[in-house]
Amino acid sequence: MPPKALVEKLRERIESLEGTAARCARIIPVADDIDAGLPQGGLPAGCIHEVKGTSLAAAIAFSAILAQRVAREAGRILYISPDRLLHPLGLLPYGVDLRRLLAVSARRPRDLAWAVLEALRCPQVSAVIAVLSGLDGTESRRLQLAAETSKATGFLLGHIASAPLASAATRWKIAPVRGNPGQRLDEPLWALDLTYCRGGRPGKWMVQWRGQQLQPVETHAPLQQDAQIVLAG
Repeated sequence: MPPKALVEKLRERIESLEGTAARCARIIPVADDIDAGLPQGGLPAGCIHEVKGTSLAAAIAFSAILAQRVAREAGRILYISPDRLLHPLGLLPYGVDLRRLLAVSARRPRDLAWAVLEALRCPQVSAVIAVLSGLDGTESRRLQLAAETSKATGFLLGHIASAPLASAATRWKIAPVRGNPGQRLDEPLWALDLTYCRGGRPGKWMVQWRGQQLQPVETHAPLQQDAQIVLAG
């Protein structure tokens, strides 16, 4: 490649990276202990985040908490899946404003991927929670570019054994665990594992949803997977 063309290509690459940084400048808080270990002190908005769970309910709940923080008082959240098994009332304990939540179902994988892409492109959408798997590298990057352009934030959900997305800014694994015998159903305890963070390092935490906050929990006993509030059948 001629030197002039190489310099131009590098300039375009730098401008692209700078543009991405500007679009992802808004930071979404997770929890104090977790934010302290993230490179920007929280999760970047306008990006794709992958959330995998041993149960879909845990992945939905964690993503809903973050999505509501993205949307705040005026934004809109889209939940997209291949079925109609979401129980919206199950999201109320996590602070989700159901008036600003829209659930969309698309059975065919091609239609599902299209719906997620169009939702991320929509400037009226703040956050997208999507049950989506089987994306190749090109499709993953297309979703990331859509999020960067519109500044929507995507939370793509999958089973814990599924292949990782190529373009996610962060990758999380979440599992419900058994707490004390008096633990309330609307105060779940989760083992949270950050397996990848662009520009940062992985980490593991035990957190509980209590008082509309994710609070760190110290435990010295062996943890066991437990049931969750039913958000999806």
